[in-house]
Amino acid sequence: MTQVGSTEYKALLNQMQGVFGQLSSMGAIKGGSYLNSIWGVAGNVEGLVTGNDAQKASAIQGLINNVLSIVEKLGNQEASKARKEVKEGEKKAQELTAEQKEALSELDQSLEEIGSDIDNQRSIVDTANGTLDASQQKLEEKQELINEIIEQIQEKQQELASTTNPETQKAILSEIQGLSGQIAGIVAEIETIQTDIQAAAESVEQAVIEIETAKGNSIEVQENGTLKVSELAEQGAQEVAKTSQTQAAGVQNGIVAKTLEAQATTAGIFPGIGAAASAKLSQAAVDQEMASSVRTTGALGNLKTLMQGIGGLNENINLLNTFKNAIGGALEAFNGCVGDYNTKIEPLITSIGSFLGDGGVTASTAELDAAVQSDLQNIDSRLSDETPVEEEPAEDSEEQDKEPAQSGNINELLTPNVELINPFEIAS
Repeated sequence: MTQVGSTEYKALLNQMQGVFGQLSSMGAIKGGSYLNSIWGVAGNVEGLVTGNDAQKASAIQGLINNVLSIVEKLGNQEASKARKEVKEGEKKAQELTAEQKEALSELDQSLEEIGSDIDNQRSIVDTANGTLDASQQKLEEKQELINEIIEQIQEKQQELASTTNPETQKAILSEIQGLSGQIAGIVAEIETIQTDIQAAAESVEQAVIEIETAKGNSIEVQENGTLKVSELAEQGAQEVAKTSQTQAAGVQNGIVAKTLEAQATTAGIFPGIGAAASAKLSQAAVDQEMASSVRTTGALGNLKTLMQGIGGLNENINLLNTFKNAIGGALEAFNGCVGDYNTKIEPLITSIGSFLGDGGVTASTAELDAAVQSDLQNIDSRLSDETPVEEEPAEDSEEQDKEPAQSGNINELLTPNVELINPFEIAS
């Protein structure tokens, strides 16, 4: 017959106590009164098994004094009651183990989902940073093109300032118009770049919002996970206490059985019992012996099952720590990407302003376009108002083209005096 003092049960109980100590040290549970008291249940019956002679005699005498009352009250239902008790304990132990595994699975799934969400948001910011890098490169290329065109326009302005021939002036003004149009085309492309930058900014803004949600979810998962461990640990402690009570009751059943067996075979101790009473005592002894076996064996088996669930809580704690570190690392990587984005976006906004803002190349070419349009209109107006004159010799015409502009002459134009930014530089 298995006894509460058996090496296996005591060793497992001590191991279980160590598990609770480890869970407590890991911060999973707070050592409540239930943790401090459950271990005393098994020890309370040690005197029945390992005590000195006086202790054993006292315990047994107390049981002998109540032998007949036990028989009358319990009848032969103790084994049935023990089986029900053990079965209930087995169910609770299995449920606890299943809950531990389910909690571990849910925690693992949450880690995967939240980690994946953070990685996805970081990928969005990485893409936005790639867009900003490409935009910066494009702007530098546009800057170079615009400077080349500005140099060509300035050359044409010099040519325009050195001629008084209306047709030559109109031709040069048309060339300047074409070059200015090229700048306008580049500016239109820059507006497209600006749209790309704005889209990237919006995607990063949304990613930051999503990350805040992920942060909240991760905190909730960690809090709920820790709470679940604590709840299961407390539940497990209570079930351990019950198995110890069952084990203790099993030992008592065994002692009662031996006492009943002795009374059944020693009719002289209780005169008048007779054969019928002896048979009744023997039946009760068998019932108590069976109850003892059911309880002590069942308590040991249930304790082993509880050990799986309670010991498995260490996995939950380890995964919670992994969760915290993994999510923390993912969030740190995300914040690093956002930091890169913030470093890049401000200079780009300033650069866009160099092209499109007041005092930028757009404003400068707008002034040039207005001057060219005005000069073309003035030249056409003056040509239509002039009285036809005899054609002068070609050489005189060539000399006239080389003359500087005179006050009141048709080469008093606005376009040569428009100052363009040269070199045009992107602000940073």
